[in-house]
Amino acid sequence: MPPSRVFLLIPLVILFGVPSAQAQPYERTRYGGLELCRGNRTVTYAMTTSGGHPTAEERAAVTAAFNTWNQTVASCSDLVFTPGEDVPHPAPQPLDGKMLVTFRQVNCPDIVPDDDACWQNESCADKYDCWPFAPEDVVDETSYFRLSTGEILGTAISLNNSNGMLTTLDGPPCDEGVIEPGCVIGDVQSLVTRSIGEGLGFTLLTRTDSTMSRFLPWGDTQKRIIDPGTLQGICETYPRGLPTPGCIISTDGGVPDGGDGVPDAGDGVPDGGDGVPDGDGGAPSKSGCTTTSSVPLLGALMLLLGAGRTRQLSRGRTRGWHDLPRTHIRR
Repeated sequence: MPPSRVFLLIPLVILFGVPSAQAQPYERTRYGGLELCRGNRTVTYAMTTSGGHPTAEERAAVTAAFNTWNQTVASCSDLVFTPGEDVPHPAPQPLDGKMLVTFRQVNCPDIVPDDDACWQNESCADKYDCWPFAPEDVVDETSYFRLSTGEILGTAISLNNSNGMLTTLDGPPCDEGVIEPGCVIGDVQSLVTRSIGEGLGFTLLTRTDSTMSRFLPWGDTQKRIIDPGTLQGICETYPRGLPTPGCIISTDGGVPDGGDGVPDAGDGVPDGGDGVPDGDGGAPSKSGCTTTSSVPLLGALMLLLGAGRTRQLSRGRTRGWHDLPRTHIRR
């Protein structure tokens, strides 16, 4: 059987708590005392193609999200998002700086045999082109980064298109709890816009007026817009012509490699330690990833809460990973 997943149930009272005016307008993602950041200010984005997806409407929504970032950050930053060629499924991990967007059409439990080893090594999504998380989830964002510096190596954004909750329309919100044609439920452009922010090293916030909000109301399209607080974060984190504060950028351009004998993610197995020299000229030996999953329904809200799992990579492969709290919306 697929491995069981633990869900953190959030008390309903938090849904009605309004963030104070003094709440931080933005917050950078931290891991082990490092602030995650991107070294290259030119970010290429691409879409994974499989089975007729993305459709023209899905492609337009994703492109609109990246265009919004381009138009908004141009006032203060030299960040630029450029479209790249489509990547056929199965797509490799985006360790080349790319932001890769994938639409999953089926749930993994519906097509993956119970005894398939992919359940144990978390590879079913790539092997079968399916959605491996809870069927009511709508988006999963994963940013890979160097554990030694916090430099983001690439970002994978996956959207669950199997549950009928993703929409690309400009219409009115669907009635609460109702899924029908012609109205908005889980807005693709809003979800991708927020995931792009995570791929730039910003974490999710409790304040509801932020693009990076953990909360997305049912049928909401306002999160397509970059709010002033998030823009402030861009201006201060990626200022035009100036370095990113607290950001350590490697210069070797290598892929994470082993051979340093440093223990990995707590499983007691050392990464490398085989005496084999790094194959990329001494690149940092490990990298990690942060993941955010979000689920669409709890009353009239879609709750988008962050921090999923953190992996460590050695020689480009997963050697060990830890599960951090992953919060899901429940119906």
